[in-house]
Amino acid sequence: MQVYIVHFGELGLKGRNRIFFVRQLVENIRAVLHDAEEANVSPFYSHILVKVSPDLPAEIIEARLGQVFGIAYFAPAMMTPAEFETISQAALQLAEGVVTSATTFKVDTTRGDKQFPVYSQEVDREIGARIVERTGAPVKLKDPDVTVSIQIYEDASYCFVRRLPGAGGLPVGVSGRVLTLFSGGIDSPVAAHMMLKRGCTLDLLHFHLLPNAELARASKIVDMARAVLAPHRLAAPLYLISAAPFETAMASVNTRVATVVFRRFIMHTAERLALQRKALALVTGESIGQVASQTLPNINMISQATTLPILRPLISYDKSEIVAAAQRIGTYEFSIQPYKDPCSIHARNPSTWANLDEVMRVETEIDVPTLLETTLRDYVDEVWINF
Repeated sequence: MQVYIVHFGELGLKGRNRIFFVRQLVENIRAVLHDAEEANVSPFYSHILVKVSPDLPAEIIEARLGQVFGIAYFAPAMMTPAEFETISQAALQLAEGVVTSATTFKVDTTRGDKQFPVYSQEVDREIGARIVERTGAPVKLKDPDVTVSIQIYEDASYCFVRRLPGAGGLPVGVSGRVLTLFSGGIDSPVAAHMMLKRGCTLDLLHFHLLPNAELARASKIVDMARAVLAPHRLAAPLYLISAAPFETAMASVNTRVATVVFRRFIMHTAERLALQRKALALVTGESIGQVASQTLPNINMISQATTLPILRPLISYDKSEIVAAAQRIGTYEFSIQPYKDPCSIHARNPSTWANLDEVMRVETEIDVPTLLETTLRDYVDEVWINF
């Protein structure tokens, strides 16, 4: 079996609630290792022990664990009986692969079993001396190039020299459900990803201008949603909603606040769906000043269309930071594919400081309450992203 010691950072600060967070993290790790013939994931003292059958290559296991939110770092480990000589042999074997005369190292032992006959410092000294004899490497107790870690428990010991970074954050599923406004651009997939990192479960909502539901289901939006959710194997509904009724109502209206009116209409729609799904907040990819609808006055005007909290994880990001994040999580190539979002239709000479009276006049003219009921009744297509 391939063995990994999984360490969590932020979860360790959760006090009495920590067990809930750890259980969710265990379930999430099991989910990403679903196709291993045998995988055992269990809480283990102050960390999580993962054992995976050799049929799943180590590079695949490590790539998947590296994307699981809630993991601070994880270490491929060698498991041995809790006997000093076998521990020493394992430590030497691991050290020979990474320690040379040109690197510094130290041995760091933790005794989970206080009955183990050799004290931790004695294990450090003895095994350290054997590594020096074998490799000629100098010992450095502070900030060495390599740390040979040894953890000793009653039934087994674990040795490791590599620590691979995790994704950090909180386990998906511990923070409640949110409804994410999901456009065809670069920003909203990154915002959705960041909410997953804070432990949220996602529902997704997208307004489109495509002629029918079949074309919407075949669009890049579904691929983008899958790219966000796939690393976590998180099933989620994607609401594909036609903007045709709104477009028809606005066809004869000439106003500079059209974009704000449309964004407010999206919030009305999102709130209704969120309440049905018991979502606790709405999520957008807005960043202050990025486009006309995202000036602070317009953001304030749009926010007044709903009583639900609106979470904006990208609010202080500039475009280059968002693009870099999209490239990192694998949604950028989808986002830059040609696609016409409804918001782009209302971008002609838009107001950067929408007048409330003008917004109210337009909403009355197009009869937003009736428009909302029509849209929710006849123009919502629900697609489940499953794995």
